[in-house]
Amino acid sequence: MIEESETSYNLCIDELKKNNITAKIHEISVKNLQNVDSAVQNKIERVFKIASQYGCAIGVIGGFVRDLLLGNPSHDVDFVVFKGNINKLTEQIGQELKGKIGKMSNQTLTTQIRFPDGIIFEFNSTRKEHYEHPSRMPIVEKGTLVDDLFRRDFTINAFIMFGNKYVDVFDGTNDLQNLIIQTTREPTVVFREDYLRMFRAIRFSCMLNFEIDKRVKEGIRKNVEHLKFVPHERILDELKNSISSNPLRAFRLMVDLNIFETIFPEIKNYPLEKSSFLPETVWKKIEQKLRYMLDNKITDSTFLIAVILLEFDLDMTLEKNETEFEEFRVILNNILKRLKFSNKEVQRIKLYYKFKHSLFKFCDFDTSILEIRLFLRSVHPLLDDFVLLSLAENGTRRFPCDMETIITRLREVSKKPELIQFMPKLNGYEINELFGFEGRVIGDVKLLLVTAIMNEEIINTRESCIKYLKKNKWKIL
Repeated sequence: MIEESETSYNLCIDELKKNNITAKIHEISVKNLQNVDSAVQNKIERVFKIASQYGCAIGVIGGFVRDLLLGNPSHDVDFVVFKGNINKLTEQIGQELKGKIGKMSNQTLTTQIRFPDGIIFEFNSTRKEHYEHPSRMPIVEKGTLVDDLFRRDFTINAFIMFGNKYVDVFDGTNDLQNLIIQTTREPTVVFREDYLRMFRAIRFSCMLNFEIDKRVKEGIRKNVEHLKFVPHERILDELKNSISSNPLRAFRLMVDLNIFETIFPEIKNYPLEKSSFLPETVWKKIEQKLRYMLDNKITDSTFLIAVILLEFDLDMTLEKNETEFEEFRVILNNILKRLKFSNKEVQRIKLYYKFKHSLFKFCDFDTSILEIRLFLRSVHPLLDDFVLLSLAENGTRRFPCDMETIITRLREVSKKPELIQFMPKLNGYEINELFGFEGRVIGDVKLLLVTAIMNEEIINTRESCIKYLKKNKWKIL
């Protein structure tokens, strides 16, 4: 242990003893310490040295210590400052280590330093929190190290590291060895402080491949309805992190803990027609498709969530009338808005929904090259996503389509991008000037030109486009 961290360690132990708290002290193996990136290790040692010079007591706390003990240290390090002036300390650290200091958050009493090499250190002043229900955001006050420890969520996130030792107040080491997610206190107390922690339990279970303790699961089930008090963008962040780590485990846990039906009430667990599908219910179908994505090592969280969302539409026919399609589109739009997806993500998922049956149509009907090119133009650059969606869906069907044939054909047609991704050489202004078309009609004219070029009726030159429109003006009028 470096000398500068010894003082902070002793102050930590003294405060715990003063509060009659027994902690276990563990040494970190040399092997695990050697796994730490040398740049990160050097900066941690410099931080302890600067803290010692300025009379501050600090420790490395939380996820970095947990991951270090698991053999997976990161470049993001959290420090807890339990003696001294955190503002002066971070100012000096930023100056000496040439880091960019973020503004101190009065809400959480934290500040962040970003270094030119991409390493991020976060400094947290010890604090205590008070919640006024049903608000999720706590009232934060300056507190002691003990206050800070007893506000934390899970035992494996409450280790404090000093050099080559760490202090374990909640016996998290045992939970780490047994691969268990356990709360620092009675689960309902922990969750009522911050209902998002219910989803964080799922995230850590997926990320670490740990089991959630039975008492913790029961605490989640008892409090799941309170997720309505959590901002939806926070839920979406946790959902993305969970599902990208392990989509199948995330889905199963959400179903088991009644979280799935809470955040996705539109996706009912209806039975499926045995003559059409292998899975017995909608949720079993989602599970099978997510297993396919896991087997194919898909980690794109937006895409994986889309796999789930596309099952809200229970009409399994390939064709819908305009009224039905609009009703389903509105429902999907409401889900996406409620969960606070970005505009880019909304457009992407809507595109998945609009064309989700296209490859099956291509299998069932004699599809022209023009139809395939129009499809490829519409879904560019998401063709691989549609292939995955279709293969996953095909695996749930009792009588699967010959997907390989149509996929091969799609790949072959896509080899001529000049007939798929292009702009007609006649722009809207010229169309107006030459033919007098205005407003939305100009869009119809452009589509007519696109179709003609794709169908190889004309080549994409200004002269050919003008000649074609003169000859086919009647199609527009």
